[in-house]
Amino acid sequence: MNRIRELRLVHGWTQAQLGKHVGAAKSTVSGYETEERQLTPEMIGTLCDLFGCTADYLLGRSDEPYAKLSAEDGLLVRTYHALPPEIRRAIYLLMLPYLPATRDGK
Repeated sequence: MNRIRELRLVHGWTQAQLGKHVGAAKSTVSGYETEERQLTPEMIGTLCDLFGCTADYLLGRSDEPYAKLSAEDGLLVRTYHALPPEIRRAIYLLMLPYLPATRDGK
């Protein structure tokens, strides 16, 4: 399975919802997932930031989705990703005031 599709489904998002998160059309996301459309370096960075994974994982070059983390941090990340989407969303909203600004200033 394409890693973008896999990560999108883990988050419980449609292609259109992922597109909104990354500033792309649903058809663009579909093209990335079917590998009919090539990812730009900028989009790779955007997707990695959004999903919290490494570029190597996103591109299928590694089976380890996260950069080297401590055992405790790795457990927290894996646990978070295993939660239902509505719980992840609630956690995200609680953390939002503490997150650094994104690259586009939002």
